[in-house]
Amino acid sequence: MIKNSFRSAGFISLFILLFVSIPYASVLRWNAVESTETFVVKGYKVHYGTVYGQYPNEIDVGNVTFYDLDLINLIPTQKYYFSVSAYSVTDMDGSLSNPIPYTDCPNIVEYPLVDHANDIIDVTYNEGSMVGANIKNNYLFSPTILFDGNLDIHQSGQTFRLFMNDIPKYVIFKMEVRNVTDSKGNPLISDSITLNDADRDKMADDWEADYGISLAFLDSDSDGLYNGQEYKEGTNPLNSDSDDDGMDDEWEVRNSLDPLVDDSGGDIDLDGISNLVEYNEGTGVSNRSPDTPQPVLPANFSVGVELTPQLRVAEYYDYEGDAHVKTQWQISSEETFTIPESILFELEIYEPLTHLDIPEFILDPNRTYYWRVRFFDAFNGRSLWSDPFSFSTTLEDHEDSDGNGVPDNLQITDGLLDLNADGNVDVSSSTYKLVSYDSLSIGLEAIDNVTSIVSLKTINPDDILDSVGKPANLIHGLIQFKIEVDNPGDTADIRFYFSEQVGESWYKYDLINGWSEYSNDYPGYVEFSSDGKSVLLRLVDGGPGDGDGVANGFIVDPSGPGGITAAVSGSSNPSSSGDTGGGGCFIATAAFGSPVEKHVRMLKDFRDDYLLKYKVGRMFVNVYYKYSPPIANIIAERDNLRVLVRIGLIPLITFCYVLIYMSLVQQIAVAFLLTSGLVLTWHVRRKYLPFKNGLRWFNDYRFDWFSF
Repeated sequence: MIKNSFRSAGFISLFILLFVSIPYASVLRWNAVESTETFVVKGYKVHYGTVYGQYPNEIDVGNVTFYDLDLINLIPTQKYYFSVSAYSVTDMDGSLSNPIPYTDCPNIVEYPLVDHANDIIDVTYNEGSMVGANIKNNYLFSPTILFDGNLDIHQSGQTFRLFMNDIPKYVIFKMEVRNVTDSKGNPLISDSITLNDADRDKMADDWEADYGISLAFLDSDSDGLYNGQEYKEGTNPLNSDSDDDGMDDEWEVRNSLDPLVDDSGGDIDLDGISNLVEYNEGTGVSNRSPDTPQPVLPANFSVGVELTPQLRVAEYYDYEGDAHVKTQWQISSEETFTIPESILFELEIYEPLTHLDIPEFILDPNRTYYWRVRFFDAFNGRSLWSDPFSFSTTLEDHEDSDGNGVPDNLQITDGLLDLNADGNVDVSSSTYKLVSYDSLSIGLEAIDNVTSIVSLKTINPDDILDSVGKPANLIHGLIQFKIEVDNPGDTADIRFYFSEQVGESWYKYDLINGWSEYSNDYPGYVEFSSDGKSVLLRLVDGGPGDGDGVANGFIVDPSGPGGITAAVSGSSNPSSSGDTGGGGCFIATAAFGSPVEKHVRMLKDFRDDYLLKYKVGRMFVNVYYKYSPPIANIIAERDNLRVLVRIGLIPLITFCYVLIYMSLVQQIAVAFLLTSGLVLTWHVRRKYLPFKNGLRWFNDYRFDWFSF
């Protein structure tokens, strides 16, 4: 135990002894050693000599943790080595600390005090008889600070007071002392001292005092800039927006803007979008946004446009050559697009990018509409919205001559139906409508939060050309409807009645997510009756089940009952991960923004139909579920990262599409074309770019990674 205590004394002494090398101190200091039951500290001894490891001189300093080296008659300019040991009440000596060098020369014994209010600097030497310490020319300052020409340097004992003309606030500067010696002619031990930064944290002492800041590595205003960075940038460490321009200091610094100047209205990347708008939308001003789209069709002021037109814009262009990854479309009943309830349709889609087929029941006959569009590049740069184009729809819906919301050829004329089994013959009204699909009769009834059923029809699933994940058993067709809810954003309940039993799964289709199994993706939103002849459907305006993409008081949806198929929902259920077939692809979901987006669904189908059927695949899935959620959280919070991940997933998604949705013949054809392309590339490379030349080219044009 005693031995350990001695070792502790030596270690702790070394840590404190390092401070003796500070040029404005001639006091040796060390940490106290705690006493134990077997070793009670009585005091300390200072050992020194001129040869490393040899200490012929020993001083018992008592039970203190410092010693003034000026008390020793040391030879000026001679290097000495000092060490400290502890001794106990039984006069047992501990081990020596590691030595530290020291040279006894004239020096500045206290950190020079800077008084900004009075423009005074106090410099204290180890003796009062310093030669040259009262001469102004012996002091140089960087950056330059001038002496007060009307006042001389004033001496009070060992302290020399320098009267300056003006000491700038919040500036760390150096003082160089030249030609100053003691009375024996020995030169000053240190000729350059950093002033206004006593703790050497690279933040000016007066700046720290004014803001109450002491630690450079903290972020006092939580704006992303550490206090040390705030000092460097000149920003207020207690205000996240120093210039009050609506943009955080860290964002401005990161995007090469001035955090001390209101530059919210500027446009540093010259893309027509102000800095403040880019900040609010999460884009960086270092990335120039794509050019503003140019609408083409329907042409501005077109009339007689059909109710399901195709919107088309001119080709995408980006000054920096960034790829086009997404397009946002909007249709409104008024041209300013400022009234939320007037926006009838909104869609952000990754494909196609320059044209869009408007779904049914979005537009009404004999109405004027306005549409606009904007592009997104691979780094989430957003273009300006295009100028709004207007068009007027055809005067009437040719499929519905009587205007009751049901196409003429799908109306049910049988006056004896009672699909809802209420004992009364079904009668069409604003809250109950009938429609047919082949020999099947269908009734739709408003249940909760539904003002009216605006339109209702059935469609053949074959009319939807998107085959990715398409259910194989939609024998009852799809039901296209439009309902008006009581208030925008409401959750609405409706009930379908069928003249015969239908399956226990409910499928839907929309332009963003493609085909999806609604009953699986949103448990509790679909309830089938025990006889399978009715289903309660829950929909949210602007949310799940709404095909127009916006909370505008209307819900538009093509969906319907069908059989369970592996193409949509795999039979495997990775219950160990807590997944029910609709989730689990955390990174892809974060990248594409929805667990039911069709690209995410492809990856889930690959998981269910291939990975989970094999032991190695199941092991991979379990590891993925364990480690991917925190990564997905990071991706979901950063728009630029989401875009990059989407691009990175394209090869895997393409592979999944070929594997799951293509026939064997198609897969063989793709493999043949890919192999042929690789072989051709190899031959071209060998013929026109020999290996040695290729290496030379690589060396000439390789990336210099250290330049990034």
